[in-house]
Amino acid sequence: MSVELRLMRYVIAVAEEGSFQRAAERLHMAQPPLSRQIRQVERQLGVDLFHRRPTRLTEPGRVFVASAREVLAEAERAVARTRQAARAEVGVVRVGYGPTTAWEEMPRLVAAMRDEHAGVQLETREAWDAELDAALRDGALDVGLGRHLPVPPRFATQTLRRERFAVVVGDEHPLAQRATVALRDLRGETFQLFDRRLAPDYHDALLAALHSTGETFEVWENPIPGLRNLNLHSGGFMLLPRSIGAQLPGRVACVPISDDLPPVELTLVWRPQTAPPAVGVLVETARRLALSQGWIEPA
Repeated sequence: MSVELRLMRYVIAVAEEGSFQRAAERLHMAQPPLSRQIRQVERQLGVDLFHRRPTRLTEPGRVFVASAREVLAEAERAVARTRQAARAEVGVVRVGYGPTTAWEEMPRLVAAMRDEHAGVQLETREAWDAELDAALRDGALDVGLGRHLPVPPRFATQTLRRERFAVVVGDEHPLAQRATVALRDLRGETFQLFDRRLAPDYHDALLAALHSTGETFEVWENPIPGLRNLNLHSGGFMLLPRSIGAQLPGRVACVPISDDLPPVELTLVWRPQTAPPAVGVLVETARRLALSQGWIEPA
């Protein structure tokens, strides 16, 4: 046996108004039809919901009203969730991504969104982490994608990839043909890095990983940073995520490290409170992509 939502609203209105007449006026209907509808519910339930003259709830009536309010609230939530899901399938999401994601992860995510959610338009922008962080805080971007991106207060994150570092050297370097290298093999070499102002957290994570084995190196910050401007032909080395090695331009070699360094993580960063509905679609698509590619393990 079920009671229509419409009739639940009628009972609640009478209970709140304490009068059939005032409830009828609130519901924009005549009082006699309202009274008949309430009697119908009472016959259906086999109990009296109201005392008459004066109008007040019986004990079964109070139980019914409390439960009816819960049912109506859940029905309204279901409608809201359905409408939100429909809105999530269309719209614009502004995504900023770091230079290390431009080779593989970002193109794959764009392709996955195009295949699965063609109604969501992605506006993409490549930038260094400091610029992405400022744009996220200012609301100029909805989502950030990068390695060791700063996470502002009240922002959410989704890890999409965990992997080990590799050493990158020129293709004529003595270690270029090795199957693996240890950091001690690079003693006396110069560690090439970017200006810390571009990506402070990533910069610090690289140095921490480098020094975690106790090795120290002279550091040179490339004035023309970026993977398209590697300067390794005259010596020195870099640390990069292993997956980037196959994507690098010519005349360099990417060699796995035998040292047990901390992993490098790729994360999505967004502000849930102000994110457009389509951001949820992007985050879920990115998570499924990461699982399908083996970038992360199932929880």
